[in-house]
Amino acid sequence: MALIVTKFGGRSLATVRHIKRVAGYLAERARKDKLVVVVSAMGTKTDELNALARSVVSKPNGRELDMLLTAGERITMSLLAMALAEQGIKARSFTGSQVGIHTDESYNEARILFVRGRRLRETLDRGEIPIVAGFQGVSAEGKEVTTLGRGGSDTTAVAIAKFLQADRCEFYKTVKGLCTTDPKLFPNSACISKISYQELVELADYGARVLHPRAAALAMRYKVPLEVRSSLNPKKKGTEVGELEELEDRFVRAATHMKDLVRFTVKDVPKNPMVMTQAVARLADAGVRILFYSHGHPQAEAFDLAFIVSKEDAALTEKILNEFTNEAGAARLSVMKQISEVSLVGPGAGQDAVITRRAFEVLRTENVHIEAFTTSQLKLTFFLRARSLKRAIARLLEEFNLTGGSR
Repeated sequence: MALIVTKFGGRSLATVRHIKRVAGYLAERARKDKLVVVVSAMGTKTDELNALARSVVSKPNGRELDMLLTAGERITMSLLAMALAEQGIKARSFTGSQVGIHTDESYNEARILFVRGRRLRETLDRGEIPIVAGFQGVSAEGKEVTTLGRGGSDTTAVAIAKFLQADRCEFYKTVKGLCTTDPKLFPNSACISKISYQELVELADYGARVLHPRAAALAMRYKVPLEVRSSLNPKKKGTEVGELEELEDRFVRAATHMKDLVRFTVKDVPKNPMVMTQAVARLADAGVRILFYSHGHPQAEAFDLAFIVSKEDAALTEKILNEFTNEAGAARLSVMKQISEVSLVGPGAGQDAVITRRAFEVLRTENVHIEAFTTSQLKLTFFLRARSLKRAIARLLEEFNLTGGSR
């Protein structure tokens, strides 16, 4: 029997009806495979608990917030264990701490250090299904309950699969698999049958919401075989993730996007090569993720520094860059909101001159103004005004044959 770690997201477990349907599938699947199940909180339960905390205090204490938020997954794991018992399947629910998921000492955004997993193995050896609450663990030093941040249940599943040396880690979502772009915006997007770890990391990191970026990176690091399936049609094969050899072929496999970005430009910074390093260092030290950075020639009498960040990081970025602008003697800080990003991802997509030319030509003919662009080996990224995003994606999908059927 194969050992499979299955992970079900909150939308796939949103109601009692959803939970019973998942239990029915797992009961059938357990006849041929050994299963470990990782669950998220039901539906929007985590958001509801977060809002509840903020209705009491404006800034909840990190420890107490983590204690509260972990209740969501505990509810799901218990209900699913009960539903499986009703199907005649022995199952046992566990919190992250009970199965030995040890993290660093951070609250709200903890990182997994190691997994002990003794109780996981014991449960499997008894022929039972362990059902693990995702998104949570226990700090290795302080023995405090911690959460892994938004999307942390995906990371829980990959970490457990790595620890158990599972044959595969399967993610069940409310989409048909990993698509060539967001199927909610573009229903005609194609389903990808196979994709490499490297491409998955690029897609997850730049907007694809099927798998959390930390989970994708962890799977790539330890070569954990993954598959993304639909919870609405769980028996159907989805997208397999692993090592792919494309030799020297270069093509676009998928497009991803991000919205609600903000561009900051420090205007007319006085000549001083060191100020570039200072600005970047201050943002990095504050935990700001810089999606794009550019500068004029530092030997000029004055030059501009430009940064693009997420909406979540915008307020902190503006505070830091306002201080920097005054200290550096720059002219002013310019802020441009409603910036979006679209990335083309595939083997060699960011290094192929023909792909780059075709993408630029498509956007030019659609009168899409490109605010900035950047490339990596697997990715070609454009930053543009939000009003142009959907039109840009639609034309790029058409140009690179990313609609209809499967790939």
